[in-house]
Amino acid sequence: MTQSQGIVNNEFDAAKIIAETLAGLDRPQQERALRFASEALGIKVPEISAPAARQAEHLSSVENVREPIRALDIKQFTESKAPQSDQQFAAVVAYYYQFEAPADARRDTINVEFLGEAARLATRKRPSRHALNNAKNAGYLDSAGHGEFRLNTVGENLVAITLPGKAVATGQKASRQKRRPAGRKASSRKKGKA
Repeated sequence: MTQSQGIVNNEFDAAKIIAETLAGLDRPQQERALRFASEALGIKVPEISAPAARQAEHLSSVENVREPIRALDIKQFTESKAPQSDQQFAAVVAYYYQFEAPADARRDTINVEFLGEAARLATRKRPSRHALNNAKNAGYLDSAGHGEFRLNTVGENLVAITLPGKAVATGQKASRQKRRPAGRKASSRKKGKA
């Protein structure tokens, strides 16, 4: 008899039928079906084979290594973003502690004391007491109550996309310089013609 008539000739044909039958189910259903079938047949399902176990161990060790490689300290992160003002620095600090800090140091909000400590760690001049309010007024942070401030999407975009700000600051200065000489030349021509 053939496989199509319901009789299998070897374990490979049986495995193929089982795989085809279970293919439409999700993973937990597949595992339950295999467990029920093995119990019905009185078969003990073997544990993960040694090569697969070694591969699983390797993958878990690789995942554990990823976090420390990515983590920068606040000083390195601040230097890489090069904030040009206390307001930008406040956004950088809030971003770092929300997204980039090691897992045990992460936090959703910052306050004046925390900003001062971050400045000390980043070897930066201590920002003014109003830096967080100014960053809020600039649109980088939102108030979280009781002197706490939270990074908003504008601040997140500033740090993640716009900074380092050297190109932005240079571009702004260049555009201002272009406007001033044009205005001076126009006014000097009028005086000369009169």
